[in-house]
Amino acid sequence: MPNNHYPPAIVLVRPQLAENIGAAARSMINFNAHDLRLVDPRPYDNRLAGRMACDGRNIISQSRIFPDLRSALKDCVFTIATSRRLRRIKIPPLSPKTVAAKLTALPAGQLTALVFGAEREGLTNQELFLCDMAGTIPTAEKGSLNLGQAVMVFLYEWFQASSVQPRRLQAEERPATHSEKQRVYDLLETLVLAGDYKPRSRLPEFMRRIKLLFENRPLTYREHRILLKLLRHLEKLK
Repeated sequence: MPNNHYPPAIVLVRPQLAENIGAAARSMINFNAHDLRLVDPRPYDNRLAGRMACDGRNIISQSRIFPDLRSALKDCVFTIATSRRLRRIKIPPLSPKTVAAKLTALPAGQLTALVFGAEREGLTNQELFLCDMAGTIPTAEKGSLNLGQAVMVFLYEWFQASSVQPRRLQAEERPATHSEKQRVYDLLETLVLAGDYKPRSRLPEFMRRIKLLFENRPLTYREHRILLKLLRHLEKLK
């Protein structure tokens, strides 16, 4: 299925079992994904992971390890957190098909990421907030998918959607990377705190809702620079 869509990076946060890392790599090789990123993984048996990966062994050997999620997403322009559990802090969940449509609607050649949490506890709220949007796989009430199965479902939908030819990117349209966007959000949060926002316990939800305002159409680099310049000017007025 030739196209100019880059497959999303698969980011596993605190994976606990070698079998699941291998199963994720096996799913990746089936759908032309090769960029596996491990965030603070527990020690695992590389040989066992390789056996589970089958033809995806090279994906494991070439995987990169990061100390935290922020550093793992630094170069990506659009990131999707995956979660099975409902949260007190509401994040509108997207289906795998909708996630795939959003990823493939980006201009050609953009780096994106699908983020999966640890097998037992999933992603923290803070990690969910670092991502642009959230996706979930609808299951029966007591249904449960293991990590490899979840990776496979999302990548299958991406693979199907990626046959659509992406639009070409104009120079001024380059999407802002995760780290560039995060500078804007971090500075905005600093200014909100300086304004004595209350109650502080609701600040994460408030910031998340502000962030969602920008994610139906991801920020371009030029827009990120405009916002950053504005916020830095406001910071001087404190």
